[in-house]
Amino acid sequence: MKINLLYLFVFGLLISCNNAKKEDVFFNDNLYNEILNYQKKNPIPNKSLYKLFIYEVSFSKTRDTLLTITVSPTGIRSKNSYGIYRDKVTKPSYIIDSQNLSNRFMKIYKKDSIKSYILEGTPPHIDIIYPVYKYKIEGDKLIFIDSLK
Repeated sequence: MKINLLYLFVFGLLISCNNAKKEDVFFNDNLYNEILNYQKKNPIPNKSLYKLFIYEVSFSKTRDTLLTITVSPTGIRSKNSYGIYRDKVTKPSYIIDSQNLSNRFMKIYKKDSIKSYILEGTPPHIDIIYPVYKYKIEGDKLIFIDSLK
């Protein structure tokens, strides 16, 4: 009887841990991997001057549906944004999507913790230029187009 209770306790603990991990997943695997790849190749320096730097993921549509990933040195600029997304691996990121194009790539839409990333006053002079990764969206796939600097 004690062994059965122990198994039930361990099983319940495993289920609750899996549920906690699922809640931390904000993006589908395609978008998460591309954001993580960009962040590894383009780290933000960890100094007080760079406190407004945040990774920006933007969905837009002209002829094609596009996704861009870059770094915003002046914090959050768009009122049509969602954020702040971060976990144990990814750094703070926010999403711009005024046309609701991200629904296939987003699991959770957040509007919290953005206040510390909104610029008050004049932006600091920053000499760093980060590349913009550009992707075409086809269905639920992201197809890398180009890296612009």
